[in-house]
Amino acid sequence: MEKCYECEGNLETIKDRLYHYTESGLDYIWLGGVIQYKCRKCEEIFVEIPSINELHLLIGKTIICKKELLSAPEVRFLRKEIGMKSKDMATALSIEAETYSRWENGKQSIASCHDKGLRMIYVMNASEKMGKVLFQGSRFAFHEIAKTAPKKSKKIKFTPSEWMNRPDEPIFGMGVCPA
Repeated sequence: MEKCYECEGNLETIKDRLYHYTESGLDYIWLGGVIQYKCRKCEEIFVEIPSINELHLLIGKTIICKKELLSAPEVRFLRKEIGMKSKDMATALSIEAETYSRWENGKQSIASCHDKGLRMIYVMNASEKMGKVLFQGSRFAFHEIAKTAPKKSKKIKFTPSEWMNRPDEPIFGMGVCPA
């Protein structure tokens, strides 16, 4: 039998109980099929969670696929999962850092247009983080787009080389917003 990391007491193995995964920062995540250990002495609970990165990607997918606006904990979860600082996320969304902070703290609801933008930033960055590149350097692309003022023009001209990329070449990359 294994020993408790906290008090050296004996651990009881629990295999058939759902685990309330509050470590995610979301109060509605429950995991089945994970092994839990409960100390018989101090009653501390330890858990083995295999494939944590894939689990977090599934949680992120579930969040971005829901129809309701993102909640404060969901906004925070998505940002943390892609490793962005809150001020960088605010810049990517073209909002003030204080506004973003109020979303994460639950003091203000996220607007629908920013909700969609945050979901897209997550999708692009999560795919890059997990090694399934759909867009390359997307975090920086959004940052640059936010700083670039659109030019007023009646015509937008493209050359064939601009749209005829190789299939394995991401269309969005570091130079997405040339000056």
